[in-house]
Amino acid sequence: MFARTAVVGTATGDVRFSINGSARGTSAPAGSGLDVTDVIDGVEIGDRFTPDVQARRHRHWQDRRTSPHDLRKADVTTFNELPAVLYSAHRGGAGEAPENSLEALRSAVSWADVLDIDTQVLADGTPVLMHDATVDRTTARSGPVASFGLAQWLQLRADPATWFAAASPALTVPTVAQVLDDLGGARAMTVEAKDPAGVQALARLVLDRGLQESVLINTNDPAVVPLIRAAGCRAHLWRSAAQMAGDDFGAFVAAGADVLDIDIAASDALIAAAVAAAPPLGVWAHTLTRRVQRDRALALGCRGIVTDYPGYVSGRAPRRTATSTSTGFWGLGWVPSGKARPVLDSSGRIPLPAPTSSTDTQVLLAGEVSAAPANGTFEVRFSVPTAGASGWSLLSLHLGRDDAPTKMSSAEILHDGYTVQVSNNSSLRVYRDDAAAGTSTQLANTASGATLAAETVYTLRCAITATQLTVSVPEAGVSTTVTDKTHRAPWSVFVGRNHNASATGLIRIIGVTTS
Repeated sequence: MFARTAVVGTATGDVRFSINGSARGTSAPAGSGLDVTDVIDGVEIGDRFTPDVQARRHRHWQDRRTSPHDLRKADVTTFNELPAVLYSAHRGGAGEAPENSLEALRSAVSWADVLDIDTQVLADGTPVLMHDATVDRTTARSGPVASFGLAQWLQLRADPATWFAAASPALTVPTVAQVLDDLGGARAMTVEAKDPAGVQALARLVLDRGLQESVLINTNDPAVVPLIRAAGCRAHLWRSAAQMAGDDFGAFVAAGADVLDIDIAASDALIAAAVAAAPPLGVWAHTLTRRVQRDRALALGCRGIVTDYPGYVSGRAPRRTATSTSTGFWGLGWVPSGKARPVLDSSGRIPLPAPTSSTDTQVLLAGEVSAAPANGTFEVRFSVPTAGASGWSLLSLHLGRDDAPTKMSSAEILHDGYTVQVSNNSSLRVYRDDAAAGTSTQLANTASGATLAAETVYTLRCAITATQLTVSVPEAGVSTTVTDKTHRAPWSVFVGRNHNASATGLIRIIGVTTS
């Protein structure tokens, strides 16, 4: 892996970091919300950024739509310049900004080595950014992409306020030409032809801009790989776990696949077989959302990490000590344990409804404040719209040794750690989770107290020392301390609700802080 040095400006000077070196100088400025040394030290970062630049990118990706700029470089980034371990922003980093938008792609430039987009074709054959064959899911319109003319498409707007964050503005849905003109060469790209009929048009766009050693054309169909190569471009082939079971990876490479993109859900043996085929640009793994998945993929010999959360999964974004959702936009690494993440409300609060079944998991990894120090104070600020037992049930803060997708269920203990809970009657519970034994041991269960009031901000606080955990809700005057030193680690921080038969109501998460 090539060496780079990151210089982080602070209020009192610069701190210089290298891949294998140590931080020297001052820490991030007070109040910045950034814990620079925890994540940047020892990790390959971008060329240069300051906390001010980072904060703008982190809080206000939407500002870029009104701040025209060109991120293209005079010297195009080529495949030969990619690092030994690379990160690809899937759909532009769909967990950290609205998918397949210029805003997402521009934001991902801060963290990703490769920008990944999906394309469909219009009625006239123009390639445009869209994952689905219809526009129904991500825009206010409906109908097949192929039914739109170019003039109609240029008037189309994505509406991420309905599926990402309520404060999100309407966004243009770009053509591939617009993306290549704006970002071509700033990073390597992979452009998926969802419709094989679009391959020739995509190849012309790439070749006309001299980007054939910077942009891959991606497909799920092995039969399309030779067509991509014949058109003069490099080929990226992705396969699902089910498809991999019958695949001949060597044949795919022989047919011209430069990248084999495998499903992280596949078995170790299938992934190892893909790695053994040795495609020219390596084996990449999709679609990863967690660092524990990243570590498995790299241990099996994968080179590329395809992720919806490039800022978080790469570890290149500085760890924050306070979450940033109060800005009205998702921060980096808010990963749901279930299939869907709630839409952030217009006040920047995370609405957590009561799980309706054991498969309805309302748990989120707060990646932007993970991995937090082993000993410290962890706080979840929350409110509820309705008080009393009929209004809501347990809220949980979970601290885990890794970031595997916990359901906060005693029937599924995925890692060592602790879970603390508060009920609507201000009762506190503390559990120790032990992965090897598969058990969750209750350490405390306090008596019921006053009912927590509606539309009032409360704090669920957990203070950890070398030997004890103290859990409290200061606003309700309740607290309990347990002595336990079984687990101490850099904590992955989760917040959410586990399913139980009496679960009711809505809880709004206002923010999470660590210290």
